[in-house]
Amino acid sequence: VLYGKSNKFKEAESLCKRALEIREKCLGPVHPDVAKQLNNLALLCQNQGKYDEVESYYKRAIEIYTKTLGIDDPNVAKTKNNLASDYLKQQKYKEAEQLYKDVLTRAHEKEFGTSPQDSSTSTPGSGGTYDAQGGWYKTIRADTPTVTTTLKNLSLLYRRQGRYEAADT
Repeated sequence: VLYGKSNKFKEAESLCKRALEIREKCLGPVHPDVAKQLNNLALLCQNQGKYDEVESYYKRAIEIYTKTLGIDDPNVAKTKNNLASDYLKQQKYKEAEQLYKDVLTRAHEKEFGTSPQDSSTSTPGSGGTYDAQGGWYKTIRADTPTVTTTLKNLSLLYRRQGRYEAADT
């Protein structure tokens, strides 16, 4: 971490990979601590522009968190946000948007028991829906940092695409 903060990415990356190997050997390949290390490694690679590696590390971390901690664990949503941010930097807007919507849909399902599409005919304030442009919105009762961050990131994505109405929603 210290090397990464000092912009010594190559040194940090080799140490991070070694830490990953040790965790995999000691804890097994699907332990949450392995996923945490994959997140650290992905961030280092992202700072170096190694986007293919970033994607594979984040996807593996998401798989581990989902398998071991469950789909509703905050680490799943955070890692999906990290991967979506990586896509955003590469201008892979469709992939980023899908991940942001996945996070928001899961939060909606957890809170209301239905997906936003199921409640698309709902009245304002009764849960949420997708708007005509595909934007996701709802009155957030449980204002979690992950949902707030995801909404901000989705708004940024829409602004970069010139979809200002969707961004404002």
